Formats: sequence, structure tokens, C-alpha cells
Amino acid sequence: MNVSNVEITAGLGGFLVLFGMGLMVWFLGRDLSRRLRRMRQREELRVRNLQATAKKPPTSNESVPASEQTEPGHGEPQDPKRSLE
Repeated sequence: MNVSNVEITAGLGGFLVLFGMGLMVWFLGRDLSRRLRRMRQREELRVRNLQATAKKPPTSNESVPASEQTEPGHGEPQDPKRSLE
């Protein structure tokens, strides 16, 4: 058996590389959590704005989308079951 008294370790270089990688993971995780928090807040604000505009009836200054406009004399579409009566 060949037994020597030499220790093989990573040393200072290995420690610095591992420490640097740990710092990178920490900074990337912090950045990711910030971006996700901002995205969540923007989405909540967008949903609130959509809900607020859906509840508010259009004023005379606002244009009504063509899909919501009805032709004169036609009004709301009838229920198919009622049209058979």
C-alpha cells in the first residue's frame, strides 16, 4: 500500500470559487424575487383597471366598440327559445 502524508484539498482557490458561486446564486434569487413581485403587482393593477372600466358605463365622450353597438331598431338579441313562441 502506498501511503503518503500529502493532503489533497481544494484550498483557497476552491473556497473562493464556491463562495463566488454562492454569492451569484444569492444575487440571482434576489433579482428573481423582485421581478416576480413587480410582475404580480402590475397584473393586479391591470386586473383592477379592467374591472373598473367594465363597471363604468361609457360616457358620451367615449366611443363604444363596434362589437357592442346595436343597429337601430334591433335592440338586444332575442333568446332562441322565445323566438319559437
